Amino acid sequence: MKRKSFGVVLAALTLGAGFGVRSARAQNNKPAYRVGVFDSRVVALAYYRSSEFTGMIKGMRDDLARAQAAKDEKRAKELGQEGEWSQIRAHQQVFSTGPVASILGKVKDKLPAIARDAGVALIVSKWEVQFLDPAATTVDVTLPLVKLFNPNDQEAVKWVEEMKRQDPVPFEQLSLDPRM
Repeated sequence: MKRKSFGVVLAALTLGAGFGVRSARAQNNKPAYRVGVFDSRVVALAYYRSSEFTGMIKGMRDDLARAQAAKDEKRAKELGQEGEWSQIRAHQQVFSTGPVASILGKVKDKLPAIARDAGVALIVSKWEVQFLDPAATTVDVTLPLVKLFNPNDQEAVKWVEEMKRQDPVPFEQLSLDPRM
């Protein structure tokens, strides 16, 4: 009887150890994660050069002209301030690392296809990655995102290549004066 009990305990320990080894091996062989990264500056530039944005700016200018013609100083002042803050935001996004979530929100329905085509589980600005597990790999999805704003393809490729050679202006060093 003691031999049987010893055999059962030995078998249990052996099996348990085997599971432990498999478990550790499974942890070491975890799947590599693929993260889509993009240069937010180039995405912002593409949006600000898009027909959607230029149409919006034209609308704002027309609204301002109507307010000025109607001598609606309050509305004219509001529109002027809105224009100035838009300019500041654009500078933060194109020349530094300002967030572009509001821009990508305009094309969010197209992001799953870009992620699928790139084979990534996540898309994030490369300026926002604070830590990346060594098992993870990054895939640059800047150009597919830029193309969502319908730029001339040659122009878009040129922007991406030029921006890669330039570091962003540190956010703290940007002026809040829209004339600068």
